[in-house]
Amino acid sequence: MSPTQLAAWLQEPQLGTVLSLEHVTTVEVARNAGWDWLWLDAEHGRFTAGSAAEACAVAQRTVPTFIRVPDKADTTLKRYLDAGADGLIVPQVSSVADVRSIARAGLYPPKGQRSIGVARAQGHGTTLSAEIHEQSYSLVVQIETVEGVAASHDIANEPAVDAVIVGPYDLSGSCGVPGDIACAQVQDGIAQVLDACSSAGKPCGIFAADAATAHTYLQQGFRLVAVGIDVMMLAVAHRDLLHDLRKRSPA
Repeated sequence: MSPTQLAAWLQEPQLGTVLSLEHVTTVEVARNAGWDWLWLDAEHGRFTAGSAAEACAVAQRTVPTFIRVPDKADTTLKRYLDAGADGLIVPQVSSVADVRSIARAGLYPPKGQRSIGVARAQGHGTTLSAEIHEQSYSLVVQIETVEGVAASHDIANEPAVDAVIVGPYDLSGSCGVPGDIACAQVQDGIAQVLDACSSAGKPCGIFAADAATAHTYLQQGFRLVAVGIDVMMLAVAHRDLLHDLRKRSPA
C-alpha cells in the first residue's frame, strides 16, 4: 500500500487486530473474521521474515497487512520489507534521527539507501523495476516513550513518516507507571501524539486491549486502531469456556 493509498484508506477509521502466532491458519481465521487490517507482530510475537511473507501471501488477497518489525536495525528493515507487506510498523521511534535512519534503510535511492534484492516484495523479480521506482509500501512509526512524545511534532512532520501508532503500554513504562495506561501522564502523552499527527496531516493509530477502549480511541479521532491480540483472545476463550462448564457441572 503506497503512502498515497494509505492516506486515502485512512480517511475512515480502520479496525485491525494483532497476530503473534505465526501459523497461516491464525492469519486465515483473522482474515475471514472481517478485520479491516492485520498487524503481524515480529517484535513480541513469533513471526520471522519468512513466516511474515507467507502470512502476507494469505492475507493480502482481501485485507491489508502490516508487519511490526523486531527492531530498527538496517538489516531487519531490509529483510522484512522484502516480505512484501503493505507497510512496516517500526517500534520505539523517539527522535527525528530515528526516522531518518529508518528512511535511509527503508527507501530506495535517491530517497534512501535500501539495497536492491529479489523476493516476494519484488514479485520474485517480475515487478522489480516498478518496486524500485514506485513506493508500494508505507512506513509507520511507533511512538511509545516520553522522548518520542516530546519529539512527536517533528517526527510526524518527517516526509518518510506515512502514519504514526501510539504504543500506550510501553509509554506507560516510560512514564514510570508500567501497565497503567489510565495515568494522566500517559493519557496526556497519547493526546499530544494525536495532536501532532493532526497538525502534520498524518494518520494516527493506537493499540487497544478491548472493544471499550477501542471505542474511546475512535471517538478521539484515531484512524488505525488495533484491537486485541490473538493469544489473549485464545486464552480468554479457553478460560471462560472452562469456567462456564465447571459452573454448570459442579464436581
